[in-house]
Amino acid sequence: MNKKFTIKIATIFGLVLALMIPLSMIEGVVSERSMYRDEVKADIAQSWTGTQKFLGPVLIVPYVEKYAKKEWDKNLKAYKQNTYFRHKQIYLLPEQLRIRGEITTEQRRRGLYSIPVYASELLVEGGFTNQQLVALWKKKGNDISWKRPYVSMLVSDIRGISEQPKLSWARGEYEFTSGSGMDNWDNGMHASIPKMQVSAHKPYHFSFRVNLKGMEKIEFAPVGRSTDVSIKANWPHPSFIGRYLPSQRTIHDAGFEASWKMSSFSSDMPRLIKACQANECNDFIDNTFGVALINSVDIYHKTERSVKYAVLFISLTFIIFFLFEIMKDLRLHPLQYLLVGLSLTFFYQLLVSLSEHMAFLSAYMIAALSNVVVIGTYISEVLKSRQRALGFSAMLLLLYAMLYAILISEDNALLMGSLLFFTILSLVMLVTRKLDWYQVTDKLANQAVVKKE
Repeated sequence: MNKKFTIKIATIFGLVLALMIPLSMIEGVVSERSMYRDEVKADIAQSWTGTQKFLGPVLIVPYVEKYAKKEWDKNLKAYKQNTYFRHKQIYLLPEQLRIRGEITTEQRRRGLYSIPVYASELLVEGGFTNQQLVALWKKKGNDISWKRPYVSMLVSDIRGISEQPKLSWARGEYEFTSGSGMDNWDNGMHASIPKMQVSAHKPYHFSFRVNLKGMEKIEFAPVGRSTDVSIKANWPHPSFIGRYLPSQRTIHDAGFEASWKMSSFSSDMPRLIKACQANECNDFIDNTFGVALINSVDIYHKTERSVKYAVLFISLTFIIFFLFEIMKDLRLHPLQYLLVGLSLTFFYQLLVSLSEHMAFLSAYMIAALSNVVVIGTYISEVLKSRQRALGFSAMLLLLYAMLYAILISEDNALLMGSLLFFTILSLVMLVTRKLDWYQVTDKLANQAVVKKE
């Protein structure tokens, strides 16, 4: 007697599983288009510049140390004092570092795809001291021969600097040349400066301006004993990245402003620069902070997220169909379930296709309304009532509206999705709370007998 009911449930469940095949194919299309977008990003990075790390400045002071070593002389058969020379460097970090930057963004397009790029104007200023040099001179004295020092900046993609910057140091001006001058990280630029005072303490002020182009991200390093960085940009969707968040930030429709303030106590840069001097620079280079210019209208990310709710959408629609069938004494064929399920599935293909040519909201509205109209027109005959079809269409339209709210809410998406489907499940349980399921199965069995007669 329950065989008909069991077959019906198994058929509906099988249709849901079968519809996962086209859904997985659509998800594959979305992933493929997203991969093409990443290829475009790499292509733009080759002709423009990539993401930028702008680290420094570091003052590098080369010197030659003379030392004596007692060694056995085979010819003289006695110990002999030999003199040797070691080439060494001292890496000095600034006492104060201030960076003021203004970023102007634009979209670079390749076919259907657009990637945010930027051009920045940076003012870098601060000061060094010669305290370590004086201490070394007092310890070694004339055994030290000082070479010409230079100020080094690490830059991920030197192509982003279109105009040669000039360093203001003390009362002079010195041009930067390409190459960081560091053995472990050559990407960057450096400026040679005159030899520094080593017999007495003296502060050295520096400043320079640089126009730096890049793509998507810009990062800095807290190299100063005190570091103060302020950035202003015309991009309304920043994502603050790295190991340090801004101490102040303001985000509005026209852009954002952010500032970071930190000390060497929290950044641990003095220890990291010593490790870098010993050829272990990874931690120094990775100790950064900055901002990523994210694209909040990433159509592939949003479509991929929406596909994750497709099975629940289809399942809910089939449940409502089934409730109409048992509560309104209707007979719905599995093919009718399948056609409605395919229409719900094709919504995601239509969404990603349209959103490549127009704003995501417009594409979503067109795809959702088209789907609701088609399904509503079809089920008005299936359910033998325009009123039922209008109610079903209104429910489907409400679901699409709630799905869009979930997609645009990055922070609360999981919560909203959970509440949505918990509410729907509660409503289904509420509607069917007085339903006699044994009577339903008997009715389906009797329908089968009448049909056979």
